Amino acid sequence: MKAGPKLSLAMAVVLLLFAYGPMLYTSEASSENPAVSMAAQMAVRTFPSGSPDVVLCSGDPKRAGDVAAGQALASYLAAPLLLTQSSSDLGRQTIHALSLLAVPDVNPDNDVQPYQPQPGKPKLYLVGNASAFSPSLLQKIKSMGYPVEKVSAENEVGLLKKVADIVAPSLPSGQDVKGFPASWVTYAGNQEHNPVFPVSDSAPNLEKQGVSWNFAEKAAIPFGLEFPDLNELGMRNAPVKMTQSLGNAVGVTAVNGIIYAESDDAHLYALNAKTGKQLWQAGPAVNCLMGNPIVGNGLVYVTAGDTGFSFSQVMKYLNSQGKTELTRGLLYSAIYAYDQNTGRLVWRQDFQGNAMPSPAIVDNTVYEATGDGHLYAFESRTGKMLWKTDLGGFDSMSSANFWRNPQTGQTEIIVGVSDANNVVAVDASTGKILWKQSTSLDIFNTGMGDNTPAVDQNKGLVFQDSVVDHDPKTNTVDLAVYAMDAQTGTVKWYRKLGRGSTPPAYKAGIVMVHNGVVYVGSPTTSSLYALNEETGQLLWTYHFENTGPAGAGRGSAVYAYDVVWVAAGPTVYALNPATGEKLGSYNPGGRFGIVNPVIVGKTMYLDNSYDWVHAIPLNKIYPGLK
Repeated sequence: MKAGPKLSLAMAVVLLLFAYGPMLYTSEASSENPAVSMAAQMAVRTFPSGSPDVVLCSGDPKRAGDVAAGQALASYLAAPLLLTQSSSDLGRQTIHALSLLAVPDVNPDNDVQPYQPQPGKPKLYLVGNASAFSPSLLQKIKSMGYPVEKVSAENEVGLLKKVADIVAPSLPSGQDVKGFPASWVTYAGNQEHNPVFPVSDSAPNLEKQGVSWNFAEKAAIPFGLEFPDLNELGMRNAPVKMTQSLGNAVGVTAVNGIIYAESDDAHLYALNAKTGKQLWQAGPAVNCLMGNPIVGNGLVYVTAGDTGFSFSQVMKYLNSQGKTELTRGLLYSAIYAYDQNTGRLVWRQDFQGNAMPSPAIVDNTVYEATGDGHLYAFESRTGKMLWKTDLGGFDSMSSANFWRNPQTGQTEIIVGVSDANNVVAVDASTGKILWKQSTSLDIFNTGMGDNTPAVDQNKGLVFQDSVVDHDPKTNTVDLAVYAMDAQTGTVKWYRKLGRGSTPPAYKAGIVMVHNGVVYVGSPTTSSLYALNEETGQLLWTYHFENTGPAGAGRGSAVYAYDVVWVAAGPTVYALNPATGEKLGSYNPGGRFGIVNPVIVGKTMYLDNSYDWVHAIPLNKIYPGLK
């Protein structure tokens, strides 16, 4: 959905109808409506490379209401608006414009091209009542090879209502909100990273049975196609580039019947959880949106950033022999706060370093760690900066978590940083550093700053993992998971999970902790591990299927209905929590990056690197689910 030039174009068509209304039809049967001609000219000039969609309305000035409805739909679709000469005649200018609005085939090698619409004739949305388009005209349009969707009603008010249901559908309410959380305060919804909201007896039947839909975001790649740049980058690196630059890097958020999804296409989407219909869309942001939307105090908080390093920053770091702190982030970065119901921007703050990590909201303060090595605290409603603290290393993708000390009431903001490769705890009120975890392990690459810590609030434990023990001769690493005391940072235990090829990017797996068990994936071995929370003892291992050389297991698992659910590679799995045995699996299309499932009732919500959002009934993944 775009505004601006496209909205102005559609508005201009309305004005043309009124301006030329008295002279539209003369005694000469061959005379053409000048508004039709001008609408065609503006459409072709505004969409010089064609459009996958075109809105078509009647050029009759008595049907200005149809054009008003068409204007709204064209703005929503970011599509051109054309007019017919009459109910039985497209008009030669409109026919010519349609031929020019076909998307050209610019892909002689048949590669997968991001942000390039599929070639061919546009789909026509015919907006108006039945008499606006005669059967003969409709038949002619179809015979010309144009796909058609009619948006019609008996009268003008009904037509506007039908378009409004597409462009501005009602927000979920009543039964459709039951069972959903009212807020989403940290990455994956809670400190444990287990975003599961079971059905209640009063839940609507759809929630008990599960819903099914797919939503294509702006850069969506059709299912079944390979990764962009596959020929150049190969199966090891092409999926990584796609996750970092095109689709959804991490999981979705579910609040009050709405699914919020951030995309690398620089937009935030709000979708009806029941139907998958778009409620609103915000963007483009200043950079890729690679986090998990945080919702609280009536606002949705998202952050924009990228994975790059500027050449000057790298040289400065190298020339100082590692003594100068390195800043990650090549382009612009920012945190945005949008109204959670409308998508209206309320405030924004910009950063020097990347802002890929998700923020966290505790009470009335929003916290964000960035690639410039600082943790920032903002007043949640206004965006006023309260303080910032130097963490001693840059943050890559480590989203902030928190722990409340039950004895003192003090809240710690906990985050991982690279370069120094520490987990750091900061006083939420003052910004004072409370502790930095230290370990004797040989942490490799972006290490602790690549990953988001999990917290067990009741047991006072923090869990983090990172790649260690890099062997440059074989380019292999191990993955180690750590349990730390939340009050002091002292390492309680660690366990190395197994060696394998060094992952090309995001080299860790996000921990989920539930009922005394730590679940963590490793892209090094493409496996999921279950460990005893108190001792680190290995309970079981499950090796993912068809993962490819990029590895899989980065996103956290969830525990619901006595089943462990996890998305890895192209597949969603249901596993026995006692043994790790596979109970079921399902391939919804696309591939998953650092995505965790979100379960509300009997529906799993998740997104993927192909720039799609899914709703999947749990029994489609595991038919034996009770």
